[in-house]
Amino acid sequence: MYTHNNDFRQDALECGTDYYSDASLNPQNIDTAFKIYQHARQGTTLLDADGNIIPFGVTIVGRLALQISIRKDNGKEDYSWVPSDESFPSIDAIMKENLGTLAEESTGPMGSILDTRNWSLLANDAWLLGSIQAMTEFHFASPLSWSNLWDDTMERITVTAREVIGITTQGYEIRKPHPKLEAVAVCIDKNKALEASLISYKDQVKRYGNPAGLKSLLKNATLT
Repeated sequence: MYTHNNDFRQDALECGTDYYSDASLNPQNIDTAFKIYQHARQGTTLLDADGNIIPFGVTIVGRLALQISIRKDNGKEDYSWVPSDESFPSIDAIMKENLGTLAEESTGPMGSILDTRNWSLLANDAWLLGSIQAMTEFHFASPLSWSNLWDDTMERITVTAREVIGITTQGYEIRKPHPKLEAVAVCIDKNKALEASLISYKDQVKRYGNPAGLKSLLKNATLT
């Protein structure tokens, strides 16, 4: 558990640029990721009917909704999100509105969905790590299908797979309460969850971030 930015920064830098191949390790991005971590570690909350903040304890992971290009009447190009449905289960605008979002500047309720304009791999890892240490329940907005976990074109794991690895190796177990509902991950080892770090997360991604590793990790899940 990270109390101070310096400890978080040290571990992030130790992971290195080979692991964080984007702009994650820029000083500003490390500061952003630490703020997100601090918020996520508080656990997710909602507003009740009277406007009071109440515990919620659910974090949503999965793909973002599809975005399509639209040509406006004035000829300019705009973009629109495609609502989630059975053909493409995902995190859409309606889900964000209902369950709330979390970013580095969040105040008040801490929503269930990461939504930052300064996204990076480190920011995503920090959000997941904070949520694990808050021992929230994870709900998968997208199916745990092979196409959602492995990018055949780039020959690498997806961000969703990275999240799945982090969750399942740091004190959580994936369950399917109902065949027609989303998979859920619940904390079964509080000590392991609290001891999770950027370094331990990296070690597990390195271990399982390949086709054979993913399949062995999720051998009890349905991969289609």
